[in-house]
Amino acid sequence: MSSFQSLLLRCLFFSSLFLARPSPSQTGCSGCTAFAPGIGTGSISFNALTEASGLAASRRNYPVLWTHNDGSQENIYAITTNGIRLATFDLTKNVDDVEDVAVGPGPQAGVSYLYVGDIGGSAELTLDRAQVKLARVAEPFVDLGWAGNSQSFNFDDVDTFDLVYPDGRYDAETLMVDPLTGDVWIATAQVGKTRFYRVNVNGATNDQVLTLEFMLEIPFSDSTGGDISRDGTQIILRSEGAALLWERCNGEPIATALSRGGLSVPLYGPPVEANGEGIAFLADNTGYMTIGETNNAPLFLFRATCPRAPQFMVALTNHSVLSGNTVTFRGTAAGIPAPTYQWQFNGQVIPGQTSDTLVLPAVTTANVGQYTVVAMNPSGTISASASLAVRSKPDVRITEVMSSALASPGVATADWWEVTSFESQPINLQGWRFNDDNGDLIDAYILPDPLVLNPNESIVFAEELTHDLFVAWWGANNLPAGLKIVTYSGAGLSLGAGGDAVRLWDNVTTDPNDTVSSAVFGAATAGVSFGYDPATQTFGGLSQVGVNGGVQAATAPDVGSPGRIRNPPVGPTLRASISQGQFVIEFASVPGTRYSLQTRADFSVSAWTATGDTLVATSTQSSFTTPIATMAQFYRVVREE
Repeated sequence: MSSFQSLLLRCLFFSSLFLARPSPSQTGCSGCTAFAPGIGTGSISFNALTEASGLAASRRNYPVLWTHNDGSQENIYAITTNGIRLATFDLTKNVDDVEDVAVGPGPQAGVSYLYVGDIGGSAELTLDRAQVKLARVAEPFVDLGWAGNSQSFNFDDVDTFDLVYPDGRYDAETLMVDPLTGDVWIATAQVGKTRFYRVNVNGATNDQVLTLEFMLEIPFSDSTGGDISRDGTQIILRSEGAALLWERCNGEPIATALSRGGLSVPLYGPPVEANGEGIAFLADNTGYMTIGETNNAPLFLFRATCPRAPQFMVALTNHSVLSGNTVTFRGTAAGIPAPTYQWQFNGQVIPGQTSDTLVLPAVTTANVGQYTVVAMNPSGTISASASLAVRSKPDVRITEVMSSALASPGVATADWWEVTSFESQPINLQGWRFNDDNGDLIDAYILPDPLVLNPNESIVFAEELTHDLFVAWWGANNLPAGLKIVTYSGAGLSLGAGGDAVRLWDNVTTDPNDTVSSAVFGAATAGVSFGYDPATQTFGGLSQVGVNGGVQAATAPDVGSPGRIRNPPVGPTLRASISQGQFVIEFASVPGTRYSLQTRADFSVSAWTATGDTLVATSTQSSFTTPIATMAQFYRVVREE
């Protein structure tokens, strides 16, 4: 919105505000709608957000907020309530004029979704649109610990929908989602009035075109943002300089609540909050926050003042950790006034532990038991419990063994095995030992220093084969980036092709039966490793190409999945080109594997159609060709088992 237009609409606003303000008897509900004057909680602390147009409170990540710039930028920002950036998410979709964001239910029960409204009018010269766009994605995880080191990601599995107004062209700056029905609401930004339109996209498919349903019109001028509370009992709408709130009684339709008129609630206007557009109820129902479109925009909190019993916003979770680690229990509750806390261990009060977080450093078996947090205020008391288990050994597993590589002239091969971490914290393997079935602790190989096994990481141990030779054998493209490969040698450490075992000990045990992990295997199939099935959590099956990260080695026929059990490979990217009147689709392939080509016209139908084109790969690069005249809209290549 230009400064001239903003000034013009602001001057016209106040005559309609009086019409929208109800008398107390018009509210029709007995709930409490008192809010304290706004207080500043902080300002946007990063330069990328210069026109914060929308604001929404995360349901998955309490107390994170979502916001974005006005316009065609694809970035959505996760921030704290005091304006610190936690993460930047790329929407991965082209947008024209994003004006608002909302959070609510979606197609999968129990999952919270983020809705992004590409609903503004600045993409067209007339400043209004007959058709707008909505994007929806499941809320990703956001960690408050990222405040000191913000992260960047792409959103996955974003669905978009084209929404058509049934009766004209409009500029809109307000997007809301009903938490009770999943309906999406769009409110137009017009002088002297606001028109509301509704649609439900939960049964729609990606890229589907849907017609909005007109619901009602109210005399509120120049709407710039709005929200529906998490429990669905309150609706708020703002302009640059004023805000109205509606109570929703007993789950009645949104339109019924809006038809009663709204109650004026506090809001900062210019010059304190210039060109204010963002407004969002807090996820804990203790108030609402606002933001404007300026550099280093301030955030304002308007606290609800009605008494409210505590409710947990962050639930306690059980922990199972290694001895010596630090454990943090967090059980955050919200209420009015703010709750106080008391922690208990096995039913006994823990002196001095009166915050929402309990930190236990260097835990031992003495810390094993049940932990309870009690949250209380004058309106009520609630409690929650979780357990702590302390383990003496980490969850480290032997996940692959190749005891018999094929003889491949000119290719250096060797016995090798793999260990994988299933822990959430790094493990220092310094001084750990391993041996085969016949060996013992006295002649075990001692792992080198330093050697750290990170969460979900696999490390490969290769007998008398260097890192570079192992990579040359399997191929860098088949291995995870940064795969650690340890070369070992020693008498009696060769793995028997007729059957053997690998036993792994930590650096302190003196009992050869006290292993951290062991793997027993029978006679080998030459050139095929014994692997680990993450679904059944069992070791011993033969590796297969395309299963659990299985690949064929780059320079030999051997099959395995070194480094891949908890680090699955990224599927090959199709490359398209036109050559001599043919449409050529190239892809990475595994020699000896059969592939087929499939097409589809669009994504409004669920099935792909086979073209009849198949091939058996003879190299690591293959291609399909099709005449340009018969080109389809979408293609995919399928590996056939």
